[in-house]
Amino acid sequence: MMHFKAIISLCLVTYVSCGTTLIRSKRQTSNEVATRIVAVSKAKPELLSTAVSQADPGLLRVALTDADPKLLEVALTQAIPELLGTALTEGVNGDNLRVALTKARPDTLATALTKADADLLFAALAEANPD
Repeated sequence: MMHFKAIISLCLVTYVSCGTTLIRSKRQTSNEVATRIVAVSKAKPELLSTAVSQADPGLLRVALTDADPKLLEVALTQAIPELLGTALTEGVNGDNLRVALTKARPDTLATALTKADADLLFAALAEANPD
């Protein structure tokens, strides 16, 4: 009986220590932490709502994982909600979104998200060759 209790205790300790390690997700990079801080602390509520409710999940992942935090701040503070929704909609090429959120000049990104025709913005993000 004593051996049985010892084995059960050992199994329980092993499960707790290994199980929680397996459940934990991978660590976020410093860029991922920075983009999430921007999203939570600097975004206009209506733009954050648009991004979360209308975005294709894969594109939202690109935005929150790869974006330059300064460019993400431009997108989440200056965009027109309709154009932000267009930029994050299904059919947009994730590589093109990544280029826009990592290599664009802030003023160019702001112009694209405030003054562009929605159909042209979609075409540029869906069909352009990111190379």
